[in-house]
Amino acid sequence: METVKSARVLVVDDERPIVEIVLRALAQRGHLGTGADSAEAAAAALSAAPFDLVLLDHVLPGTTGMQALPRLRALTKAPIYVMSGYTGDDTRKDVMLLGASGFMPKPLVIAEIFALLEALPEIA
Repeated sequence: METVKSARVLVVDDERPIVEIVLRALAQRGHLGTGADSAEAAAAALSAAPFDLVLLDHVLPGTTGMQALPRLRALTKAPIYVMSGYTGDDTRKDVMLLGASGFMPKPLVIAEIFALLEALPEIA
């Protein structure tokens, strides 16, 4: 059985319970998670350290995830998946046009996050 290497994941969501649940699940699988509650905090985290995956909430206070997406994309080569309860085709298209690697509907399914991590190319 192949072992998944440890990944560094940035979880950006202003709902603290969501961040805590995802970070706890990541830690249980040996991954390193960092939480951010705003687009500004996400940009600071991406400027400070490399990440293998970014999970970005669509709706954030101040600068929204959608507004921040092009800036965050410029700060990392990591896949950025936008998380949202707005699951319509227009939202999905918009996030892809703005540079997202994919879309993850809310409520989140932790198994889907692990599937993304397993599908990542060689994690450094």
